[in-house]
Amino acid sequence: MKTLKSSIGCVHLGGRKYALPEHIVHLQSDSNYTYVTLTNGDRFLSSTTLKIIERRLGEHKNFVRVNRKTVVNLEVVMLGEHDTVVLPDNTEIKFSRRRRKLVEI
Repeated sequence: MKTLKSSIGCVHLGGRKYALPEHIVHLQSDSNYTYVTLTNGDRFLSSTTLKIIERRLGEHKNFVRVNRKTVVNLEVVMLGEHDTVVLPDNTEIKFSRRRRKLVEI
């Protein structure tokens, strides 16, 4: 059954949390939980695993898993030096060796 929020393009992030994909900056796992960071600076904890949220974002090709713990929105981040991506808050996240070869920003 489709909900109204899923029909207007929102992605279910767990619990009662929904967000438009273009508002998500990055997702970071913490065992069976996921921290979600949005473009407006909000950050919240979801009890859904990173793998499940990544699967829900599957149709949006601008999301890439850069390492074991992190998924980033390529429309929001910049390529840094030494195989890193730079988030809007100037945090650097390192690509894993194998995943860097798969992605060209």
